[in-house]
Amino acid sequence: MEVAVKGHLVLYSVIGGRINYGEYSTRAQQQGLGKEYVPLPRRPKDAFAISKDILQNMQLPRLTEMEGWGSAVERRITIKPLKKGNEYAVQLELSGTMRSRRHKEVQNLYRIRFQTPEDFDSTQWWKDYSNSFWNEEVEQPSDEQLRNCVEVIPYWEDQAIDNIELFMEITTALLNEFVAVSTSVDATMLRSSVTKTLTTLGGLPFKSGSGAWFIPSITEENTHLDTLENYSSLLNYFGDRNALNRETTPTYFDDNGKPRKWYRQQSNLRVMGYIDNERQLEYIRNDIQNALSNEIADYQVKLLELSNNFNDEKIEEFEERLNLVHTERQDLLDRLSNLSSIVGDITIPEQFPDIAEEFSGRLSTIGEVSDSVTVRLRGLMNLNQD
Repeated sequence: MEVAVKGHLVLYSVIGGRINYGEYSTRAQQQGLGKEYVPLPRRPKDAFAISKDILQNMQLPRLTEMEGWGSAVERRITIKPLKKGNEYAVQLELSGTMRSRRHKEVQNLYRIRFQTPEDFDSTQWWKDYSNSFWNEEVEQPSDEQLRNCVEVIPYWEDQAIDNIELFMEITTALLNEFVAVSTSVDATMLRSSVTKTLTTLGGLPFKSGSGAWFIPSITEENTHLDTLENYSSLLNYFGDRNALNRETTPTYFDDNGKPRKWYRQQSNLRVMGYIDNERQLEYIRNDIQNALSNEIADYQVKLLELSNNFNDEKIEEFEERLNLVHTERQDLLDRLSNLSSIVGDITIPEQFPDIAEEFSGRLSTIGEVSDSVTVRLRGLMNLNQD
């Protein structure tokens, strides 16, 4: 028996992890998806700001004895900003007892900073790296060039490096993480990409933003379904790759006899048909109503801000901006019409009184200069007219 489907319910969850951008791009191509479905890697400077966290709270071997201290000394590395996003202090934090009291000391060891060599363009490297997996004519740039953008130096110029092994450990860990972050897609990037992708497919949040979206079937052919299923496979691949990288649990109970937390969620995106059932449609209609009400309010605020920026010496330029808003308004009305035909009538909420009052005042002021602009603004604000 054929069942009428008004659209598809998409459930997704991005738990954590990361994957190499090249590997993820290759997988996307195998699924028939374009570059727009893969988040761009982070720019090198942004990657540096994240990669420094690999050093935060790095534990060093405990010292059983240390001059001046009355107990064993715990040691760890901490990172403090000197110039946010660009330069940080690497500190050694010591904790234990001194003079029979708890005591902590902090020593500045090194400076780490992002500084591109004069003959290197990090932005061009970023563009070439991402394009190299999508354009055969673009050669993939070397990671070694990227490593030269990060410096690890003594905190003071006249400060000697007392522990060369620690210096090398910190330098290696930072550079490896910097390259990894610069060439990866991580969970944070992917979450943003998923919502962007579902929006482009005409989707709207469902169940109050709990990782569920409704993708309406605008056409009987369900042309969006192939894309959804391919995108689902791509996101599931991300989940599988990160699940395989996690520590395995060989036994159900741990060494203390307690059950291990052996179940681990995986990132995934699941596509399900949504049956034409009045109760189900009511659930969807209510959530769509809320989402679109917020979108309509944002549109009205945008139009209000535009009216506040009216300049009687630049009316022609203002008219061009109104043309763009007209296109946005029509797109919004088309979506309202399409969704209403699928899930039932969706009402357009009344303007908030403060927006209506301020907008009315602006129309009065603008009307003293240009009646035509006033008429256009009033028409753009009215979403009930054809």
